Amino acid sequence: GGERAARRAACGGAGAASGAAMMNVERVWAMPHRYTFQIPAIAAFLAKFIEAGACWVDPFCGPTSPAMVRNDLDTKVDHAHSHTDGLLFLRKFPTGEIDGVLFDPPYSADQALRVYHAKYKGRAGWAEYIAKCHDEIGRIVKPGGSTITLGWNSNGIGKRRGFTLTDVLLVAHGACHPMDTI
Repeated sequence: GGERAARRAACGGAGAASGAAMMNVERVWAMPHRYTFQIPAIAAFLAKFIEAGACWVDPFCGPTSPAMVRNDLDTKVDHAHSHTDGLLFLRKFPTGEIDGVLFDPPYSADQALRVYHAKYKGRAGWAEYIAKCHDEIGRIVKPGGSTITLGWNSNGIGKRRGFTLTDVLLVAHGACHPMDTI
């Protein structure tokens, strides 16, 4: 889903009667794809948020990310500008300088641990790693900036790090694919 920094009031959605921000939720059906950004509904969702010329970064880009600055640990991903650990990639950026971050890490702890196993032991280690990535994202995104997180939950980067969830796209993949993309 998409998150906007809480400091950017105009992007928080229309206020509800209680004064709380409205959240836009959309549910669509689409075939799954190995590369998330190739799912048409997700590509259209990204296009709504990523402005031309804006500095967006992606620490786990794969071969099809629309981010301006891309990283992927896999050296076979020619689309990436660098091939380093995602957390180390995020730590390279100065505080408050990035317009937005696409955050689409390996979709499950099991998949991630096949690649990152030497550094982050077990599922708890992967959860800690993701939390550290979220901390770095909160640090590098400028006030009024955005993040788009993809995965199997709608937790996003979080209010504690200065973000408010404004948009959720739920992509159902059908009965043969029991996990949706959020």
